[in-house]
Amino acid sequence: MAGGIAALVCALALDERDLLRIGIFAAALPLIAMIAGLSRRIRLTASHQVWPVRLDPGTRGQVVLSIGNNGSNRTAALEISEVPTADLTPGVRCLLPPLRPGHRAQTDYSLHALRRGRFLLGPPSVRIGDPLGLWEDNRTLAVRSEVIVVPTVVDLAGMPISTGTRSAAADRAMSGPSGGDPDVGIRYYRSGDDIRTIHWRASARHDELMVRLDEPVSHGGAIVMLDHRARFHAGTGAESSLETAVTLAASISLHLLTAEHQMRLTTHTGSVLANGRDISDDLLAALAVIEPDRTGQLTAGSVAGTGMLIAILGAPDLPSARLLIAARRRGTNAIAFVLATQEWLNPQQPNRAGPPQPGSNGSAAAGAAGDPAAVSLLQSAGWRVITVHHGDSLAVAWSRACAGSAAYQRSEDRHVPLPARS
Repeated sequence: MAGGIAALVCALALDERDLLRIGIFAAALPLIAMIAGLSRRIRLTASHQVWPVRLDPGTRGQVVLSIGNNGSNRTAALEISEVPTADLTPGVRCLLPPLRPGHRAQTDYSLHALRRGRFLLGPPSVRIGDPLGLWEDNRTLAVRSEVIVVPTVVDLAGMPISTGTRSAAADRAMSGPSGGDPDVGIRYYRSGDDIRTIHWRASARHDELMVRLDEPVSHGGAIVMLDHRARFHAGTGAESSLETAVTLAASISLHLLTAEHQMRLTTHTGSVLANGRDISDDLLAALAVIEPDRTGQLTAGSVAGTGMLIAILGAPDLPSARLLIAARRRGTNAIAFVLATQEWLNPQQPNRAGPPQPGSNGSAAAGAAGDPAAVSLLQSAGWRVITVHHGDSLAVAWSRACAGSAAYQRSEDRHVPLPARS
């Protein structure tokens, strides 16, 4: 258009009619292209197909981006692009062929998850132009898709003794000072059951024949508490102590669920991230988006409950240790994994604390895992303290927590709990 206007000016100044015709044509052609482009009502839709839906750090995936023409006119060639997503994908930029009404075209690009988190793909941008390249329309299609990168999970072995009052496998109440038959659960009578196994008192209460189940129910529920307060962690990004704490929380929680424990995952503020038995997906999704907390405070509700209590801490101070001790119920088996966060500040520095000595429960040298007085206070109050150093195997740390404890043996015969009838 600028060239056409310049030609018009020169034609008038030089009185050249041929140059005048060229100037008019050059100036009018972009306007004609723009009017023709705007008059073509093109309706485009887009969608993402992500596989797999959830990724682990270090794994790869794929996205199929599909563009459809829902309008009544044939499109020109489409240039489609998506911006990069940090730590996930470099984005995509490609050219799609013209689309007839009702047709779709697609392109794919790869994902490479570098860290856990929730990521959003899109929205895609589409560039539509005329064949002469004189006019273009840039559109942003309103579609975004979510990709979850769950924390890394480490395989663990063994199980500390739980002193809870409920069976995780069947939610049956254990006997205690309140009376009742020891280690007895019940279920509805089935055809073929031995009549000698009928529990008459339970049958009278439920108004149906009930059968006693003589099996141990000594494994109880579990609480896993993750302390993600920013001031008690060190390092940044994927190399921070918080990432190690999240990995440890995910690994322990899934290990307990595999052992059919009724468990609850909480944060230091008492917020419940997941609760129940069949909660693997919810648990990983909640841990995927955990960020350092700069304002929250440790509360007693974060560790309130019976059964096995597992606290995953940064560098605890004395107030935190006192609150954990006060909130712990009597008879609860309490384990604290304390991260030696100062080692995440200087990851190249060798581990000065050395390997744990026999009988030390993995406690670190003074200053390596927060206030040594807080660690000693937890140990004196009956907590089993396991210190996790930078670069330590989390499976070995869990084994230290299980050392000296008979592993819980699951029964081969599992039964669904019975709801009480009113």
